[in-house]
Amino acid sequence: MGGVTLDYETVDRIALASMKDQLEFLRSDVEKHDNEGIWMHPDDYANAKLKYIPALELLIDYYGG
Repeated sequence: MGGVTLDYETVDRIALASMKDQLEFLRSDVEKHDNEGIWMHPDDYANAKLKYIPALELLIDYYGG
């Protein structure tokens, strides 16, 4: 069977990098909304602040980031 095999450490680093990117994206959107008045859908704003950002911070900490 062909394909690529990755060890667990590499997979964890990829997952961590992806979560960090998403966290910074969400923080940036929320900051722009708060400080510059950039429009965000109210559900997206609430979910980012109350659910997604705290969850990503917890997971990033768990993965050693």
